[in-house]
Amino acid sequence: MSDRPLKKERRVGSLARILLAFLSIWLGVEQTHAVDYIYGIGNDWNLYQISVNGSTVTTTSKINLSGYVTGFGTHHNDSLNGLAIDQSTGDIYFNYSYNSSATSSSGTMTVVPYIYQNLGGSYNTPYALGSAISSPTLTATDVGSGWLPRAAYYNGTYYSGLQNSDTLVTLPITGTTTKSYSSVNSFANWDHSTFTQFGGGDFVIGSNGVIYGSTVGTNANFFFRQQVSNAVNTSSGASWTNFNVDSSLPFATQGAIQVAGLGQSSNLYVISSVGKNLYSVNGYDNSTAPTFTQIGSTGIIPVVMTDLSIVVTTPLPVPEASTIVGAGALVVGVGVEFFRRRRRTRVPKTGAVGFEG
Repeated sequence: MSDRPLKKERRVGSLARILLAFLSIWLGVEQTHAVDYIYGIGNDWNLYQISVNGSTVTTTSKINLSGYVTGFGTHHNDSLNGLAIDQSTGDIYFNYSYNSSATSSSGTMTVVPYIYQNLGGSYNTPYALGSAISSPTLTATDVGSGWLPRAAYYNGTYYSGLQNSDTLVTLPITGTTTKSYSSVNSFANWDHSTFTQFGGGDFVIGSNGVIYGSTVGTNANFFFRQQVSNAVNTSSGASWTNFNVDSSLPFATQGAIQVAGLGQSSNLYVISSVGKNLYSVNGYDNSTAPTFTQIGSTGIIPVVMTDLSIVVTTPLPVPEASTIVGAGALVVGVGVEFFRRRRRTRVPKTGAVGFEG
């Protein structure tokens, strides 16, 4: 029997795949990419999962963290912030801060670090990592959004940034089944510059030991980089690298920007707190200011995010409360469904291990 019909069928099949690939490129559809999952705490104290699949952005409410925090709602200036994830275990870190005064610029500030531990792939009840940490006097001019509002998990340590200050706080984590912090360490002037007030914004830490973050200075958004080794060097650390990015993301209209990314992906993202827009960060290691590309439609994030975490390429098994589909997700989703069924799953990139808060 001749094998010509079989060869002809193979040629037709190959031709069909080639035509499909060209059609996908012509339509602007990326054939193979991993889905990035970002986690964030909303201003309603829910933990959200934000999935980024090309230009499709879906936001899912997972669980309300305030219900697991002892004393929440009984203090002044209650705030949940400082979100960080240990990607190797799936452990979620966050902190609960409150004030002894009715105003956010006086009194004693207290913070309780928490862990939402992923044991065996299913989460148990969040619990405090240790005793409450208090400041006898506020070192910040305004702590209405929390005392330690930005955070990251890196190399066995939970890092936090003091609000409206240039002090970095580290909590080394110990234990396996039950975890706790072993000490409280603070590093003043961790940026080693004349900049003294980190207000608004966020940071992540990459596997390369670099802190990438955002802050607000003189009513303008800044993007910065700093080596962790320099940040914890109190005597001779090198100064940070910073760029004024307000012309791209104006603080006046977009508000402070929260940073997410790296982790299991090489992608870095920011979300604006006022505009509630999602952007990818381009050239975050360059010698010039990074640029930003908007993903999805304007206002695609349904709530204000007070803090964000790393990116993982496999969603965490957090119980789901409700689902909110971002604007434009259904339109784009239907358009690419035909091609998605034919995609192959790409092996996740090896990126930076870092998080934020």
